[in-house]
Amino acid sequence: MASYVYLIKNGDLSNIGITNNLERTRIDLRPGELVAFLITDKPDPLIRNLRKTYVDNRLPGSDYYRLANSQVKECIALLEGDGSNNYFQPFLKGPSLFIFFVLSWFALTYIIIEFAVDPILSRFG
Repeated sequence: MASYVYLIKNGDLSNIGITNNLERTRIDLRPGELVAFLITDKPDPLIRNLRKTYVDNRLPGSDYYRLANSQVKECIALLEGDGSNNYFQPFLKGPSLFIFFVLSWFALTYIIIEFAVDPILSRFG
């Protein structure tokens, strides 16, 4: 069953949550304004990522966040854009990606020399 991941803004506070009945949630969170939402069959990874991203802005014990305008725009872009795919992050990035690439390069070079070049050269030696 499809669920809604939503962003409702009430003054300088934002509520990020999941619901199965968006209209009922809009009524419950009045006078807040529904800013963005995403319909998805698997809301849990997306909501987990959103809450983890804005954990420093969360008001303790609630689903409310004090987000900067840039963070609100980022959240809107995630929910209105291709939000269902944006919560997957790459496994390797930055320095770890570079180190992995260099080590893979050396390993592949060693394998080629050991199993392709050495047997050919040993026939001539």
